[in-house]
Amino acid sequence: MTYSFWTLFIGLLMLQGPILAQDNCVLKKDDDGIKIYLCENEDSNFKTIIAEYEVPATLSQYAAIVLDIASYKEWQYKAIDPHIVKKVSDTELYYYTEVQAPWPVNNRDLIFHLKMKQDVINKTLTVELTEIPDFLPEKKNVIRIPKAHSLLTVTPASKGHVYVRYVLDIDPGGAIPAWIANMFAAQAPWNTFNNFRNRVIAQGENRSSAPFIEDY
Repeated sequence: MTYSFWTLFIGLLMLQGPILAQDNCVLKKDDDGIKIYLCENEDSNFKTIIAEYEVPATLSQYAAIVLDIASYKEWQYKAIDPHIVKKVSDTELYYYTEVQAPWPVNNRDLIFHLKMKQDVINKTLTVELTEIPDFLPEKKNVIRIPKAHSLLTVTPASKGHVYVRYVLDIDPGGAIPAWIANMFAAQAPWNTFNNFRNRVIAQGENRSSAPFIEDY
């Protein structure tokens, strides 16, 4: 089992201001402004993952990238054909993505229900992602991830910057021992969020924005 295998599942997902980790959390990686915590999960052998970092973007710019599902293939590890399968509104949709796994492991896929909300007072942006495994028929030789849930919270920081906090619980399905997944659960999300931040920076003045999200 390789590091890149676990990266597949963390790389699928897209993060109130900086906070201290809970008592059951351990800071596993702190590099280039991105902190990754692993937390004990009483409901699962797979650890909860928390990531925190700052991005040079406004709330509306950050929201635009999160809602640009097709662009996920540019920064999420091994993503195959991420696309919207049902759009409910500007801030709610269902999307599908498959991830390429190293031979001889089967690829994984999932369908996420994405809901974005913004607090009218403090402008905090939240994005909740819930796996809906039965939303589409399963593909032959592709393992459907049975359970995943994440909460992305984006708050205004300094001018032109936002602070991001991402909490993820996931069961990748199939015969993946939890101890192996937990072993590599810190490096994988760090890579994903570092890619995301680099993409934001590279866009510079060409960044899109979501007009229905208010900046501060």
